Amino acid sequence: MTSIVMRTRVVSLAMAVLVWGCCSVPAGKFKALADSASQLGQADQQASNQTIQAERYWVVVAQKSGDLKPESFSLESAFDRQNGEHPLGDKDLGARMEANGIVLTVIANYLSTLSSFASQDFQGDLDKNATKLAGSIKSFGSLSQPWAKEAAQSSGALATAIDALGHAYIEHQRIVALSRTMSNAQGPLQQLANFVITNNSAVRNTLTQTETYYLDDANLLRPRAPSAQRLAFDAYIAQAIGQFSDAQKTLTGIDKAIAKLPSAHQELAQSMCTSNADFDSLTRLVGEAERLSKFYTSVK
Repeated sequence: MTSIVMRTRVVSLAMAVLVWGCCSVPAGKFKALADSASQLGQADQQASNQTIQAERYWVVVAQKSGDLKPESFSLESAFDRQNGEHPLGDKDLGARMEANGIVLTVIANYLSTLSSFASQDFQGDLDKNATKLAGSIKSFGSLSQPWAKEAAQSSGALATAIDALGHAYIEHQRIVALSRTMSNAQGPLQQLANFVITNNSAVRNTLTQTETYYLDDANLLRPRAPSAQRLAFDAYIAQAIGQFSDAQKTLTGIDKAIAKLPSAHQELAQSMCTSNADFDSLTRLVGEAERLSKFYTSVK
């Protein structure tokens, strides 16, 4: 009986090795996905800077009569319902941008950890990137908004999935561990991508409203007669409107790219044991991330 059990286990192990032996890890594509996520983080920082600058343009042109004070240019007071002539509601724009930055850092660290594990000599980088992932998740502690809790939970699920990688010493174990980890992380990754898109939509709506108010105030101040003064004023306004436009373009580009990230992640998971892998989402994600990176460079 014991002999039969032993033979059964040997046959099962041999079949598993045979199945996973036909699989391989596309380490280069794992790295491309991780690099694209890192580029999205840089683009998000640029969007945050552009948004802050656009708000400051509005705060300047919205100043009315009376002496200027340091708080006259406070972005927080500009959104105050009591003080603002054009109330834009509760000022959670900064918190949403901060939350997106944290989420994109978590995603980038998760994918960097996967990329490390996908490489042949992975153990050192795996430990380092797993530690970075855990550190980035702790950044959610600075956000008290209720809508940030779900993103914090989804981020924690990514870390839990990474913990399951463990120490795989042979190739087929490494592929099994990667496949299991990515399967467990797929849902939370989709939730985080949706979180970023939802926040960006709220930011874009606020920017559109702010831009409208900005032009209303600018038209009240614009010199009526053609003159060098009006030319200089129009040039200043054009620069401000360009800032609003750049912020909108960056946010839209991030949405296009992040929408492809979960499916690109799934493509990689499925590609390890198939000869006809489809990397359409990964290709589109890499292309959009590259475009955003070039746009980021051009507007710096």
